[in-house]
Amino acid sequence: MKLILSLIVFIATVVLFVSGESYYSIRTDLRKCASPMCGGYFVREIGSNKTEVYVKSLNQTVKGGATVSETQYKFAPSFSVVVKGEINKDDIVVSKIFRLLPKSNKPFNFDNEMNHFFTVAPNGEKNSTTFEIKKLNSNKSEKVKSIENSYSHDVSLIPMDWLSYKVHSSQSVFTVSGEKMTSNKTVVIDYMFISLPDPMFCPKELMVASCTNGTIPTYTATPSRCLLFAGCVHKGVCPLVVPACSEGYTRNSYDSKPNGCPHYSCIPSFLS
Repeated sequence: MKLILSLIVFIATVVLFVSGESYYSIRTDLRKCASPMCGGYFVREIGSNKTEVYVKSLNQTVKGGATVSETQYKFAPSFSVVVKGEINKDDIVVSKIFRLLPKSNKPFNFDNEMNHFFTVAPNGEKNSTTFEIKKLNSNKSEKVKSIENSYSHDVSLIPMDWLSYKVHSSQSVFTVSGEKMTSNKTVVIDYMFISLPDPMFCPKELMVASCTNGTIPTYTATPSRCLLFAGCVHKGVCPLVVPACSEGYTRNSYDSKPNGCPHYSCIPSFLS
């Protein structure tokens, strides 16, 4: 009987902890005074009219993954970081951290977007032709057939297979302008925040293959941005033009098939 009661208390505690988590947007406190009175974060609950609150610190309790380096979220532009967590007295305990993919031609305005945040719910139905998007900090959800992403034309050379992976694996939150859905149940992502760290679960060091007979190693990138050895090839003639990236992005490259030429992409600079 004592064991059963202990299990009930444990389950109730877990449920209360999980239900206490919400999604928040944060900005770094840039005031100049002694810690902990200054130097923490201002926190706003997404989809709420509550005023922002000050917390002195951000503590991570990331499950099943590495913690996020403070350099990737502290001093980021205001409200360009979203966290999933719970405010505990004067700090915020978070289990997930997301950062905005910037658009140089369309600056993000949190006040305009705060009521339009969604994420894709994990889908256990392997053969389903639809999936569910859930509105953050609410009980609202929608069944959709497809998601289009405005970053395909707003940011040059950003790897769209990577963004699709981040969306459909629930490793992102995003805004849908006006929560609009087309007649064929398609929604369009306006702004996207990706989970950190990224990439996750890749080999710590990419082993350089030993190629012979004047050949060079080539690679391919998985949707999660891990590099895989693709074989040895003879170096061919490559284009001389090196593409430029949008503001806020850094050029990335690796030698690829068939001629060993660089494959270029533009990755958010905060990941470089």
